[in-house]
Amino acid sequence: MGALSITGIKPGSTSLKLTAGKITKTVPITVLSRNLLSYGPAEGNGLTATVNTDGSLHVTGAAARQWAGLVWKFPCPVQGTVILSRPTSIDGLTVSVKCLDADGGQLGAQVNVGNAVAIPAGTVSLRFEILSSEATPTAKDGDLRVQLESGDTAHEWMRPDNTSLRGGGYELANLYPRVTGLPKTLGTDPGVMVTEPSPGTYRFKGSTTQKVDSWDSLTCFVHVDAGTYTMDATDWPLGNDSWLMGLQAHISHDDGSEGANVFGPRNYGPKTLKTGTLQCNIFVNTTGEVDKTFTPRLYKID
Repeated sequence: MGALSITGIKPGSTSLKLTAGKITKTVPITVLSRNLLSYGPAEGNGLTATVNTDGSLHVTGAAARQWAGLVWKFPCPVQGTVILSRPTSIDGLTVSVKCLDADGGQLGAQVNVGNAVAIPAGTVSLRFEILSSEATPTAKDGDLRVQLESGDTAHEWMRPDNTSLRGGGYELANLYPRVTGLPKTLGTDPGVMVTEPSPGTYRFKGSTTQKVDSWDSLTCFVHVDAGTYTMDATDWPLGNDSWLMGLQAHISHDDGSEGANVFGPRNYGPKTLKTGTLQCNIFVNTTGEVDKTFTPRLYKID
């Protein structure tokens, strides 16, 4: 008995008429795109995405902040290994796909461009993200062609089957822990008062005749899973290379291996961390008048 093999060339629907003796049967055939992504128009965090006639995305605008951008969530269409490719990119924007469980929690590592990743058991949906990687986001006006496909080899880009899924704004969660015990005065004569005018944002106001010399008075802790992290702040008071005011962090590993200082001035990441507990410190070592406000940020970017 012979076998019939049919290979789809491009997405679409057709039919195949089969005849055997006096019996004829028409079989409907639907060819799906190899591109497993679903997306469509989206707007949020200063960026706007529209769909071009060829099915690619056109992105304009400037992101409101680093690691903010656009997102689309859709049911996971496959199991097994997938690979993400991006034949057309926009400088300053990153793309990735995360696997989510039924509660929306991330499973396993995110899928980055060029990486083949096995879809974890329990995956219910996928989240396609376009985020700004620039510390100071700049205006964008360009096209993106991104493809998620089964297997470990990237092929020529193809329009996804679904380009009408509405997206929205999204940004990575700020994992920096809240400082407790405020308000608090650092230094003397009369000192620098630290307050929290809004959750996670701190104001430093006052004066000292000598250096404040506060390195561990504003300490907090957060447990982190293994992954890639970066530390940042909204409006660094004196720049991200200053030893007069800034952030430091030390990690203690869950496996008992030796800890390490992982973040500090001129060295805020990205860093690959093992599972452990971060001790985060806001340090102040100014002299004279000071009135500064900033928001520490800790992001898991992979």
